[in-house]
Amino acid sequence: MSALMELLFFLFGLAAGSFVSCFVYRVNKENSLKGFLKGRSYCPKCKKNLLWFDNIPLLSFLLLKGKCRFCHSPISWHYPLMELATGIITVVIYRLTLGSIPNLIFNLFMAYAFLAIFLSDLQYRTIPDKITYPAMFVAFIWLIIYGQWSMTLAGLGAAGFFFLLVLLTRFRGMGLGDVKLAGLMGLFLGFPGIITALYLAFLTGATAGVILILLGRKRFKSEISFGPFLVMATFITWFWGEKIWHLFV
Repeated sequence: MSALMELLFFLFGLAAGSFVSCFVYRVNKENSLKGFLKGRSYCPKCKKNLLWFDNIPLLSFLLLKGKCRFCHSPISWHYPLMELATGIITVVIYRLTLGSIPNLIFNLFMAYAFLAIFLSDLQYRTIPDKITYPAMFVAFIWLIIYGQWSMTLAGLGAAGFFFLLVLLTRFRGMGLGDVKLAGLMGLFLGFPGIITALYLAFLTGATAGVILILLGRKRFKSEISFGPFLVMATFITWFWGEKIWHLFV
């Protein structure tokens, strides 16, 4: 039964990953949720509506060999990768929250919000308010219901710290979107989770920056989206943060 449930949650995660990719594209390209809620999925190149069997998460990409059925334009690899990653993360969250349906729903919502932020900043260098504000609202309501007010201090502290960084760097490399994301991370992770996550984000971001410079992909003063590193650090801290914190201490 457990294996069957994990399979069902994996398939649900694949569909959620497809939803996240479509949502991020519509928010950034159309700047509106009306078309997303009412319109059908379409090829961004030829604009033709996708057939239902061309819109099956992961499977359709493999059957179409990574190309649009109509114009044969290549389909970005981020679609199947996002679907696969979301499927795996969904199963992990299901394992972590066995027996608590409210926790499961909340954690899945937050996970998909973080994944949407990751993809948006990676592809479009944006962290849309249409994602962060609803996620912050849900997280705040959750904290009120469970009386975890101390976690709001972690959110305020993380946002304040990043806002100070933005002012000191004069919006070079970081923006207000990163400030809001840091606040969301604090609300979700609390203390000491937020400390672990920020440490990991700066460590991995700096390492990736040095590697890209050495490979000639970036210059020393080039800007690198920091949101993806913050999101990756959030998931690492969420799943293994307690063990990492004990290593630090």
